[in-house]
Amino acid sequence: MKLGLIGNPVDQSISPELQRILFDMLNLQGYTYEKNDISHEKLNSFFEAFKAGSFDGINITIPHKEHGLKFVDELDEKAETLGNINCIKKTGKHLKGYNTDFYGFQMMLCFNNIDVASKRCLVLGAGGSSKTIIKALSDGKAASITVKNQSMKNALKIQSYAKNHMDVNIDLFDDVNQAFDVVINTTPLGMYEQEDKHDFFTIPLHNNSILIDLIYTTNNTLFLEKHRNQVKQCINGLDMLIFQAIKSIEIWTETTYNVSPQLDSIRKQLENVLC
Repeated sequence: MKLGLIGNPVDQSISPELQRILFDMLNLQGYTYEKNDISHEKLNSFFEAFKAGSFDGINITIPHKEHGLKFVDELDEKAETLGNINCIKKTGKHLKGYNTDFYGFQMMLCFNNIDVASKRCLVLGAGGSSKTIIKALSDGKAASITVKNQSMKNALKIQSYAKNHMDVNIDLFDDVNQAFDVVINTTPLGMYEQEDKHDFFTIPLHNNSILIDLIYTTNNTLFLEKHRNQVKQCINGLDMLIFQAIKSIEIWTETTYNVSPQLDSIRKQLENVLC
């Protein structure tokens, strides 16, 4: 089975290494996975080749999680609600889009013993990933959900989308909020830009706050390092990456796997790749 990742850029992605670890662990022989840097202008030709048989399934990363919607023939229920996809399965010439990030985030919370029920939550960013996080926080019975974004226009779009598609009321960050219990960074700030020039990560916190950064390339992300000594817990996005990858494999193979006992081993192998 030929699988792959598309995005722009994808040079820092460790998804191929992760998938190879999982293929080996699950004894999936004859499976390949490659990353492809695809610009917006090349999406049409890529999907034409995809339908023609260049891949059996793909993952999609930024900035194509929403752009990819127009190329699929069907969406699963979660992807339809969230308005973005990160996994596609091809059956014949039929493409079905899925969102496995939602599952990945929920499992990350579970395995790190994080309960968002009755918590004041702040989501940093207003892109496609923020929709996924907002839905997970809402399903987890968060007391409140606030969005902070550098573009107020995009923050308002997310607020409207959440209300219309998820029946969730979102507050907008106004610099005078009470301290937040759980904060999730969904932006790439810190992955490519190593300086918080506009103090975007300056937010009210307390000693028991929990910080999550979806960036997985390091434990010392710009966001986490800014507040590490002030809060209770800091987590990067590595566990989320692992669980969404497992869910993608389950979709492609139509099989359920339990890799929870091997999670520590997978983490250590990936950390060696990142070093």
